[in-house]
Amino acid sequence: MRAAVLLALAGSLASCTEILDYGSGVSTPEGVIRISATPFSMAGDAGMVAGEDAIEEMHAYLFEEGLLTRVYESLPVSEGGCDLRLERLSGRLYVVANARPATLSGAPAPGLSEEEWLDATVGMPDAPTANFSTGSLDLGSLPAGSTSLPLTLTHGTARVDLRLRVAGRVSVESFTLLDAAQTGYLLARDPASTPAGSERGELTALQPLPLTEDTPGVAYLYEQESADLRVRLEGLLDGKPFSLEGALPRPIERNRIYTVTLRKDVTDTEVSLSVEAWGDGEDTGLYPDTDSPLRVDESRSTIPADVQVADDGRTLLLPYTSTEMLVTIESDSQLEVVPLTEFPLTVEEVSTGSGPDDMNRFRIRKSLYAPNRPAAEVEVRFRRKGLEQLYPEDRILLSLAANPSRVEGGLDFDNAAYEVDFGRYIDNELGVFVLPEEKELVVEFDADEDPWVLVSAAPDRENTFRVLGGWRPNDPTANGRRQEARLVIRNRADGSMREEYTVVRRNWGLPVTWFHGVWWCKYNARGNSRRFEDQVLSSADPAAQAGMSVYNYLASCSAEEFYDLWGWAYQGDSGQGLRVVEQNGIAVLDGFSSSSSVHMNKLPADALSPDGYELPSMEEYNRVFDATDYIWMMWNGTHTLRTPWEGHSRVSRTQQRRNDLVVGTLSLPDLISIRMWSPDFPEYEGITWYGPAAQWNADGIKHGGHYNNILFGVYSPEGSGWFINGGMSNLYMTKNGAGTKDTRILRFKKSPVEYVYGVSDAR
Repeated sequence: MRAAVLLALAGSLASCTEILDYGSGVSTPEGVIRISATPFSMAGDAGMVAGEDAIEEMHAYLFEEGLLTRVYESLPVSEGGCDLRLERLSGRLYVVANARPATLSGAPAPGLSEEEWLDATVGMPDAPTANFSTGSLDLGSLPAGSTSLPLTLTHGTARVDLRLRVAGRVSVESFTLLDAAQTGYLLARDPASTPAGSERGELTALQPLPLTEDTPGVAYLYEQESADLRVRLEGLLDGKPFSLEGALPRPIERNRIYTVTLRKDVTDTEVSLSVEAWGDGEDTGLYPDTDSPLRVDESRSTIPADVQVADDGRTLLLPYTSTEMLVTIESDSQLEVVPLTEFPLTVEEVSTGSGPDDMNRFRIRKSLYAPNRPAAEVEVRFRRKGLEQLYPEDRILLSLAANPSRVEGGLDFDNAAYEVDFGRYIDNELGVFVLPEEKELVVEFDADEDPWVLVSAAPDRENTFRVLGGWRPNDPTANGRRQEARLVIRNRADGSMREEYTVVRRNWGLPVTWFHGVWWCKYNARGNSRRFEDQVLSSADPAAQAGMSVYNYLASCSAEEFYDLWGWAYQGDSGQGLRVVEQNGIAVLDGFSSSSSVHMNKLPADALSPDGYELPSMEEYNRVFDATDYIWMMWNGTHTLRTPWEGHSRVSRTQQRRNDLVVGTLSLPDLISIRMWSPDFPEYEGITWYGPAAQWNADGIKHGGHYNNILFGVYSPEGSGWFINGGMSNLYMTKNGAGTKDTRILRFKKSPVEYVYGVSDAR
């Protein structure tokens, strides 16, 4: 137990009696004036400033019947005080420490009127604010027979402290008081005012810059009244510059502490500045009285029904849902809260005054506690105003219940935005929710959003819900836009107790066509094969925009457009497209390497593709190419598959040539494109094959007098593949996995996806 100790007069008084000549006829003095000085009130929490209460010189002035009758120069001072022995107790005594009047002509001398004395000022333009103290005593009003009378000196200036209540790294590089009076009245005025004609200017920090922690005595001000007095702070917060200005209270009164507070909690988006008046020179508690620990006063608090008060008011039990309450803390001191930085909580003071019924009221807001966040106990710590220290007892405990719901998989929601943003395209199972029996999970979308998320009950798991990301074939909105869905946990019975969580992906998509159970991409890869941004997107499909099939578009588009689609092939595992160019009079793939050692077909199926797509397997290519006889690619016709797909074995084909493509100075004639489709599914346009011949040495891509020996990229761990072989008059399909140096075109398919929406629009 620690007893409460009060801060009394600064320093003990030693005997420093002024020995005076009272003149003849005076036998004994009538009284001793015991002069002492008080420090600034400790109601601000930044503490005392070394040396600010030191007294270097002290003078006393006695006025009787409105005139100065006696001056006591340079009274001897010991440990902050002095005894002044008077021959009689009459008139008014003024004592000044560490200052002399600035506006009186010469030193005050007997005969000076008290009216002139009260108008005396202190300070000069462009000079530091004087650190002085004053006090006065009406001797004529004291009880007869008094022998020892106290006279307390108080500071003639106001002190400005800096408090940093910032979640983050802060450095105050500049602290400036603007439009500050350069002179002030020597003696207190009621009300506080500024001397007429006092110049105004800037005052800068007395303490070394930068300031990175609570700092008392950053500056001092004369008593003044000004609507323009303000403070400006400049500095860095988490490395980012800030500049703030704030007005000081009106008026500025002497012997007070004004605290400039820079504030930013973790939930704030911006840093703010406030200025408060704290102390007024009165005594205040120096240590807390821990015989009366902090507790919640339920009778003066507004607490929701789902919040419980426990531990005799020392603990609040909070539900996992969002809640708000108005709490009054029982304390014999005025409290300020220490900002929280790690939990989804805000605690702010809402006291309306310093009276017992108005102070220590705080608003506590707690946001929803997301699934998978463990239960926690959070100490809300308080500092008693006037104290620099924090004490372990000065806190209340908030016990935060865990959310009873649980999430598995890739969905991990935080306690701030309640959002999972994958930042890329993703589909299939995103996560699994395991809910209490009385809860259910539903998905909601904005009015202009597609139903791209599906919630379904997990088989063989009670009250468990799978969250599936879906895919829309040929989605005209799949341009990389942000695509959102709201997952809502709610009571099954009435839809109440909603918890909303947002899941976000980037909606990308490539144009596709369906063939024998596979969604084939309509176009070859180009550029960086892994980047959606480099590919032909379903939102910008040139053939679809022209109302054509890809086959017809390749026949009718300009030569430049044809080249942009046709002239790409790939080598190894780089995924960086090689472009057909002229080099030394021949057509080659720019960037071809004769030292490539990676067999493309043996890579994982999705090694070269954008998210959600992959190279078709050998079996899937066989559903198109693996005929019972040769497929003669230079002729139109029909071929029969060796292995039918679900009973469908006929594949029709047609071919066409382009003769207008020029690369550099080279004319590239007879560039073939071949359409294959299933007569059993005429609603789908089929697959159109095109692209440059493979390159496997420095001779380029012309083989047998033409540029059409296309090698296909195929997912085949054993290294198999397909190749268009032969001369221009006898082109045919053959199985050929080729080697590591050989270049291939890449034609991706959509990877298997469990949930497909908008299929009717995909044809």
